[in-house]
Amino acid sequence: MPTLAHLISQRPELQLRFLDPAHARVHAGVRVTEVAAVPLPHPAPGPNAPLASGTLALVTLPDEPTAPHGTAAALEHLLGHLKRCRASGLVLRSPEDAPHVPTAVRARAEHLRLPLLVTGADTPWAPVNAYLQRQRALIAERQAEHMDGLLRTLPNRLTGPDAVERIVSWLAAALDADAAVRSDGDRRVLVSAPEGGANLARAAVLGHRPADGVQYRIVRMHGAEDEAVLAVAARHPFDETAGRLIQHAAKILGLCEQARRDHHAAVLAPRAVSQAATQLLLGGQTVTGQVVAGTISRQLMDTDEVVVRVIDTGARTRQPTLELCERTLHGKALVSPCPGKDQQIIVIAPAARDDAVEDDLRRIVGSRDWLLMGASTPYALEASGAGYAEAAEAVRTAARSPERISVGAEPKCAPLLPRRAARAWARSLLAPLLTAPEHTTLLHSLPTGLSFKGTEAAKGLQIHRNTLRNRLDRAAALLGLDFDRLNDRVLVLLALNILALPAPEDDAPDPPAPALADLLAGPEIRNWAQHRLRALHTGHRALLETLRVWLENDLSVRLTARALALSASTVRAHTDRAARLLGMGVTAEFVSVHDTDVVGIADVYVAAHLLTGAPALTDARPTTP
Repeated sequence: MPTLAHLISQRPELQLRFLDPAHARVHAGVRVTEVAAVPLPHPAPGPNAPLASGTLALVTLPDEPTAPHGTAAALEHLLGHLKRCRASGLVLRSPEDAPHVPTAVRARAEHLRLPLLVTGADTPWAPVNAYLQRQRALIAERQAEHMDGLLRTLPNRLTGPDAVERIVSWLAAALDADAAVRSDGDRRVLVSAPEGGANLARAAVLGHRPADGVQYRIVRMHGAEDEAVLAVAARHPFDETAGRLIQHAAKILGLCEQARRDHHAAVLAPRAVSQAATQLLLGGQTVTGQVVAGTISRQLMDTDEVVVRVIDTGARTRQPTLELCERTLHGKALVSPCPGKDQQIIVIAPAARDDAVEDDLRRIVGSRDWLLMGASTPYALEASGAGYAEAAEAVRTAARSPERISVGAEPKCAPLLPRRAARAWARSLLAPLLTAPEHTTLLHSLPTGLSFKGTEAAKGLQIHRNTLRNRLDRAAALLGLDFDRLNDRVLVLLALNILALPAPEDDAPDPPAPALADLLAGPEIRNWAQHRLRALHTGHRALLETLRVWLENDLSVRLTARALALSASTVRAHTDRAARLLGMGVTAEFVSVHDTDVVGIADVYVAAHLLTGAPALTDARPTTP
């Protein structure tokens, strides 16, 4: 936009100068939209015609004022009017080199912060407005060129939801016109500036007859899939420069649409594929999950083992970290927001190529001190769900590590059991389920459904909570178990963990299924149990006793308090302290197996049974004849 300093320097024939030279430093940058000659009421001030914002008013002073007080009063009145109209200043034209301006007028202008200028030129001022209009259009065109260059350099910036609105608003302001964008498919106005039904361009673009005196241009936005159009309308004609500016704006808006499609292809589509593949793998649908993952990167399909990681963003917004992981690991790993936990991100990487993924994620976690990360050990692809359970348990203990990263959870019971005997016991326990017609659906739902809170498990499996509950009830009925009992949940989780382990490489037949007590009788398992509960061995006898009774009563604080003759608050304090010492990731607010994460409790249950005999671990497996 041209300024007072620009007019003074670029149009010397106007002989403009500030009445007070010191004002050049204060008002030189004031913008000027047009120059308008204003009559000076004399001798009594009267109403003035409204002026457009940014107008520079021109007043011709009388050669020999016969009523100087009347002239001063008229000038003071005019200055107030100019301030209300947001004029850029007042020019006093006088043949005198140094016209006399009353002190009151100077003071009034100073108070209103309006610059006073003087000129003695007799030059016609009419061409000045055409010059100002050309300058405004040229400056706006240069701004459009700069914007075009910026948008070409950073195309993804165009994908924001307000990108089109910003450009249309800017165009309307640059041309002092109304603007609107209409989709060609459903002929709907997408954006307009200014908003509202009175927008002249909105009426034109919808095919209504424009009002008398309205000029408009309608230009197609090349690059938009539905051939959307940009319309600009005003009550003044558009010159050649304005026409070029409209064409340029339409081009930028087309780039917005192209950038949006590129963003969808590069980010949003792979994100949807990654989320779908992650859920398929965690749900046990290995073949389908591999095929879907292969559309992002072939190396994500050609793998037998995976490493699963869970990143916890805490109270911070998850989205920025998710986008960073997507950019960094694109083509290397599957990245997905955890549907069950709003602050967690799941990453699944091929074990054979995990070193690069690990390095990238360690850098991300190291640069953001609010992130925690838990990683699983390598798991067979079909056991990705078990890998997720381990990573979810590991992330709970990550805060204890200086790096805020925990690799693997506490040692598990299942890998330490004699493999063939353990598989025979697990298959015997789950036999009714393994042979059921709907066994695939039920087996996919059990690891998550028995490990996590009902609501979170349902979200993770992307099913309704009632659907999950029905599947658990069906599985329990087939197995002759009751999943309201922690004992039965632990049995099934142990069996599922055993079957998730790699099968023995030789072809020897499985032995007869042993009793669970015999399976857990080895010294190695007892050593594991002592290690698992080591944090409670010394100085925490009361915590261990409360924990034991709490497990025995299916995590009910009320029943535990009654059995131990303690208050509920004491039980909560004990169980909360024990959970933190053992890294179970539960809180004392939970009161049943349905509203806590059992994944961190199952092995503690087995360890407590082995060391103290309580809680009881009743083997529900049918006896082998």
